[in-house]
Amino acid sequence: MRLFKIRPFGPEWLFVVVLIVCLVPNLLLWHTEEIPFVYGAAGVLLPLGVYWLLMSISGHIGRSVLWMVIVMFLSAFEIVLLDLYGNSVIGVDMWLNVVTSNSNEIGELLGNLLPVIALVCLLYLPPISAGVFAVVRKWRLSDGFLRRNRLAGCAVGVCGALFMACGMVQGSYVSPRYYMFPVNALDNARQAVVRYVKTSRYADTSGDFSYGAVGTHEGGLKEIYLLVVGETSRASNWELFGYERPTNPSLRSHDGLVAFPRTMSESNTTHKSVPLLLSPLTASDFGDSIYHIKGIATAFKEAGFRTAFLSNQERNGSFIDYFGEEADYAVFIKERNDDRSLRDEALLDCLDEVLADGGDRLLVIMHTYGSHFNYRERYPREFARFLPDDATEARPDNRERLINAYDNSILYTSDLLARAMSRLEGDSIAAAMLYTSDHGEDIYDDRRGLFLHASPRPSARQLHVPYILWTSRRYADLYPHAVSAAEANAGKRVSSSESFFHTALDLAGIKCDAFDSLCSVANAAYREPERRYLNDHNRGVALEESGLKDPDFDYMDSKGL
Repeated sequence: MRLFKIRPFGPEWLFVVVLIVCLVPNLLLWHTEEIPFVYGAAGVLLPLGVYWLLMSISGHIGRSVLWMVIVMFLSAFEIVLLDLYGNSVIGVDMWLNVVTSNSNEIGELLGNLLPVIALVCLLYLPPISAGVFAVVRKWRLSDGFLRRNRLAGCAVGVCGALFMACGMVQGSYVSPRYYMFPVNALDNARQAVVRYVKTSRYADTSGDFSYGAVGTHEGGLKEIYLLVVGETSRASNWELFGYERPTNPSLRSHDGLVAFPRTMSESNTTHKSVPLLLSPLTASDFGDSIYHIKGIATAFKEAGFRTAFLSNQERNGSFIDYFGEEADYAVFIKERNDDRSLRDEALLDCLDEVLADGGDRLLVIMHTYGSHFNYRERYPREFARFLPDDATEARPDNRERLINAYDNSILYTSDLLARAMSRLEGDSIAAAMLYTSDHGEDIYDDRRGLFLHASPRPSARQLHVPYILWTSRRYADLYPHAVSAAEANAGKRVSSSESFFHTALDLAGIKCDAFDSLCSVANAAYREPERRYLNDHNRGVALEESGLKDPDFDYMDSKGL
């Protein structure tokens, strides 16, 4: 104890407490991440050595503590993230999720994070408050204490550096930028800022883009194409894809419906998955290309279509906003209404307005709020078929009630789609509807206890999404080749991220350089894709490199994915 000579509740005590609380996430990450021992040891000892030295620079302990507030903030964020998802560091997408998630969504989630938020407050607020107190009372550490601890910090830091060097000698070098907290969290924050700034300049970087799209269908025909982008809907809870519960009765009664059960998204985050759906980009070429391309509404406009974008989500400064605003008519219905919990059926009123405006060629894109947690808030009580559904607290022991509520939200979505299809059916209308979800969801499905989506490492249920195509009788009469091709492709593997854009253009008879018939499920030339995932650093990687685990591959094998 000579090293510290701790006086209870004195400056030396504060020195030690700050070192300990700052090191908590490093110890947790060593436990949760699959890191070789040498890097796990380096990831603890090297940051500890640096913290030790930083705390030993000045005798004014209060100032030193306040210097460490940024580390304590990152540590608190990391602990919350680990509680929510069970692994991984604060990623680029997680930083962006903070600024692109709407307030209602954040509010609903925070209620379920109160225990861990209370924990990090108990862990970090007392030393920060003590630091302020130390500044006011002008607490000082002795010169001898500082000298001893500077030496100790150097020794610990050198040990950490040696462990890192051992890993390099072994040939398994992993950059601290990717595995060492808080270096990785800070670097990811930097990348998030860079992406956010690039996104804010999107209007300039994409201003000259053009698809050069032309329509090939015969003129004088009334055509309506409805693209519905769902939210947080996983295929495993859809009756159409083999689920044992009747969650899609209203859809099963409709003719002209084709379901694609072997569909996966290439992202588990909304701010990337929706732009993938509404553009020709895939995980393999998303990168910087997203800043220079326009969305599907522009292609339809160039081909002579009137376009509308209807959203039940709030604007968040992402590409979803920009792609939506390219339409002739764009409305975010929550801006019309003070009720932030507005349900998706309100989109049908907007659809009626667009249809009433007339026009022979029309594209409508609807972005729903779907099955986003809290599930029981997503549907009116008349759709509470599966009971009890009153669980609002996210806990494994609430799984049965959470599943009931989730299934009711799928039932409601199914009814919404059926009502939209009914509006498009008519002897004189060639209409088609394409539906998929941005991503799926985890609901405590296996021993890992995973919940929600957008986790730094994906799961199979977050990527397995519903994908359905409906065509009206008039459309089927005019373009039987598209319908027969879709039916022939129904059993094949599909990437919603790769297929959605090209299938929509193919259905509408739109041709441009970006169109690829090999990606359209409504085309006889369709070919099955290689599975890819758009990771946190915007690189398209094989699923084996995405972070999926054995339970995920077992699930995928069982579903033929």
